[in-house]
Amino acid sequence: MTIARSFTNQFEVTDLTQELNLIPNTWGLVNRLGIFGSESVAQNSITLEMSEGTISIVGDKARGERNNVNRDDNRKLFAFALTHHPLDDFISPTDIAGKRAYGNTDAAETEAAVIARKLNRIRMNHAITLEAARCYTLTTGLQYAPNGTVTSNFYSVFGVTRKEVDFTLGTATTNVTEKSEEAIAHIQDNILSGETVGGFIALCSPQFFAKLIKQAGVVEAYKYYTSSQEPLRNRLGGLTTERTFVHGNVTYIEYRGSYNGQALIPAGDAYFIPTGTLDTFQTYFGPANKFSTVNTLGEQAYVWTYRDAKDSKIEVESESNFLNLLRRPQCVIRAFSSN
Repeated sequence: MTIARSFTNQFEVTDLTQELNLIPNTWGLVNRLGIFGSESVAQNSITLEMSEGTISIVGDKARGERNNVNRDDNRKLFAFALTHHPLDDFISPTDIAGKRAYGNTDAAETEAAVIARKLNRIRMNHAITLEAARCYTLTTGLQYAPNGTVTSNFYSVFGVTRKEVDFTLGTATTNVTEKSEEAIAHIQDNILSGETVGGFIALCSPQFFAKLIKQAGVVEAYKYYTSSQEPLRNRLGGLTTERTFVHGNVTYIEYRGSYNGQALIPAGDAYFIPTGTLDTFQTYFGPANKFSTVNTLGEQAYVWTYRDAKDSKIEVESESNFLNLLRRPQCVIRAFSSN
């Protein structure tokens, strides 16, 4: 325990105990689940070619007739711009001079410690930005650009309509399995990738998850759901905050993530998503706006530090350039309960 001067009386000393750190929740479920694949690109936009295969029944003809004609695939081109997310900071001598270092110590602050804290905070800010952007795109079908620098609605661009299923969880006789099967069937029928879907998850708002586990037909299943080794459901294990429940071949996950009071999953909603597919959802990372990175493959985030020639400040610059693309937006199903 460190001895320090009293805050109220400089002629007294006091014990400096372990610091109290108030750390914001670093929500990152969508990033951790790997729902979005990642791909680096060398430009500030991407072009996507869609090839729509055609298959037709070959009719029978009298022997010798030759007028059934094969058809080529339909091809379309789409272009999307990446969004630019810069975040800067700086350090001045006054941030260090005469300052005590953080924590249970009476040592002086150091330049290296200040830079490390700022870099860590920048890293966390870019991580939560990517998480929020991915959740926004999954739940709205729109490209994340809160300041309107770009606009893209992936449902309208690809000419599809979002499927929605009313689970009516307030009705005791509702068959939740049948409701989930409706969502699963739509994904299976419309994924159009030639893949076998590995599984299904439903990202649930707390309100939807609470209604789900209290629904009359689900109560018994949830009650006896094996949970002795499931810290996610029981909220054990320190920072774990999500509860899960497997029912009707769907893994329901309660996601309480929010930023500045805005829930990452809209209140009352759940979103069904296929897992085990290759490119249904993809994030493209572009290069930084620097000469040294022109025409190079992009990284998830960049950070630089520059010491001023006058030795009066250290500037910290960072940025991330990305596009979260719903390549098959028809595979995101919105679930809700009207009662």
